[in-house]
Amino acid sequence: MKIATVREFRDKATSYFKEEEPILVTRHGKVTGLYLPIEHPESFPIELRKELLIRLGESISRSLSKKGVSEEKLLADFETFKKARRRR
Repeated sequence: MKIATVREFRDKATSYFKEEEPILVTRHGKVTGLYLPIEHPESFPIELRKELLIRLGESISRSLSKKGVSEEKLLADFETFKKARRRR
């Protein structure tokens, strides 16, 4: 298992994503994340994929709540972004 700081992981993400070895991501010497490469995501059990999506959704919801962003505001901003992107 490789160990990389947040900055190293950010700067070398493209090359890390091509590797097969897990990467432990640290910030100030403390673990902040873990990158686990998956060769065949469809081979993950459906229960695990559901749990990952639920946890991700909960994390995003907490983050938005802390920043005072409502779901309606987020969706409105996304629609504005899509319209602006189509005009290009």
